[in-house]
Amino acid sequence: MTQTDPTPEILTAELLASGPFARANAPFRLLWVRGPDAAGFLHRLCSQDVLGLGIGEAKPAAFLDSKGKLLVTCLVGRLPDGFVLEVATAQAERLAALLERYHFTEKLTIAPAAAGCGERIAAAAVDGASIASDVVGGVVLRWARRGIGHERRHGGAAAEVGGEGAPLAEQVAECLRLLAGIVRVGVDTEPSTLALEADLDDHVSTTKGCYTGQEIVARIHTYGHVNRRLCLLVLGPGPAVEAPAPLHDEDGIAVGRVMRAVAWPLAGRELRLGVGFLPQDFQAAGTVLQLADGAQVVVLR
Repeated sequence: MTQTDPTPEILTAELLASGPFARANAPFRLLWVRGPDAAGFLHRLCSQDVLGLGIGEAKPAAFLDSKGKLLVTCLVGRLPDGFVLEVATAQAERLAALLERYHFTEKLTIAPAAAGCGERIAAAAVDGASIASDVVGGVVLRWARRGIGHERRHGGAAAEVGGEGAPLAEQVAECLRLLAGIVRVGVDTEPSTLALEADLDDHVSTTKGCYTGQEIVARIHTYGHVNRRLCLLVLGPGPAVEAPAPLHDEDGIAVGRVMRAVAWPLAGRELRLGVGFLPQDFQAAGTVLQLADGAQVVVLR
């Protein structure tokens, strides 16, 4: 690797220096859950403390299967007229089907909002999430994670967001996503991935009661740690990694795998940014590994 010791903070600052960024067609959708039983229904299904949300509050959440494996991630927010789940477009159908599968006699409705999402990304001083209705009847969600702030408008004035910053190229968006640690289920993860393996600790409440998959999460918190974890990686220059590839230690032994990596979009650094699963002994920042072709891989986080 030709550059000296890039860190997540340095790479984030370099990307955001060209911002703020904006796009009028961001890949996110909304699902509304409304009715007197909506809060309890969502609270029983997802990993977040939905009952503890106040009006205008939002938090990241995950939906797990009974064995604690990750199915869907989303932001869940509370407005005066119901709960909003913001989900990646690629996962929207799966989340809607999951909610309907567990909807029996509860007094609630589940309905998608009209398509259309505009997004603005800029530096954020404080991490956290919030939700509000805008003046033209849409929904505004704000979420900052690891210093990267996302403001997304759904419906209403969504199309206007595109003029509020530099155009957000797909490669820049992907690197910002990786630096923020926002997981794409089925791209960064596998069917066997547990929520706590995927760097989703802030998606999971440690104080709420029972929910689907809670027993596995509680056992991990109480008795130990996960055997592997999704780590942020910097790779030497080369083609994008689109499918899992083995990561080897200095003795050539496969110890983990990179799930995805993309070329750094700015001039001045010849590297790829990616994520991969590694066991505990290889998760420390600065750990050096390699791909089968000899390309160096360094753990950033």
